[in-house]
Amino acid sequence: MPSELVDGLRIPLRLAGDPALDFCNTRAGWGDDEPKEYLHSVRHLAVWARAAGLVDVVPDGDDARVLRRTLALRDSLYALCTGPRSDADWRTVAGEAERAACAARLTPDGWRWPESLGPELPLLAVARAAGELVSSPRLGLVRACPGNGCGWLFVDRAGRRRWCTMAVCGNRAKARRHAARTRAEQPL
Repeated sequence: MPSELVDGLRIPLRLAGDPALDFCNTRAGWGDDEPKEYLHSVRHLAVWARAAGLVDVVPDGDDARVLRRTLALRDSLYALCTGPRSDADWRTVAGEAERAACAARLTPDGWRWPESLGPELPLLAVARAAGELVSSPRLGLVRACPGNGCGWLFVDRAGRRRWCTMAVCGNRAKARRHAARTRAEQPL
């Protein structure tokens, strides 16, 4: 999947049109036996969240509990975006979004995150974006890429988008169809 190197860490490109969906896209190959994982630590999450514009700083520290909560949030958010709404998934996303709402501070310059949040900061920033998505009409415009090993989510505002990116999944599908046609047309 398309990715970039940021602060020495490989993170996925943000192609979804919504930061909460880009967060879901920190895994590729949803449903595969061996999905591609980009969030190996809270530092990976923090670097990704800064690149996505959700936080201004990459906080110090790594916390296994924060990483577990992050991955649980991502799994539940993905499930809410792609399937029937489960109460357990809703509670996970709503609970983290509510924690985020309680942690943010209103300043004369707008909403800010206290630096004291430490490694929890990027999780709360993502949870806030997730809460905004699942409580908005945009949720009905979310589509999953059908590309092999993909499953990335994106906002389909025009109702015509099929792939997360035509340059990767779309072209791979076109190449497979072309190869199949070529094989079928060759004489035995």
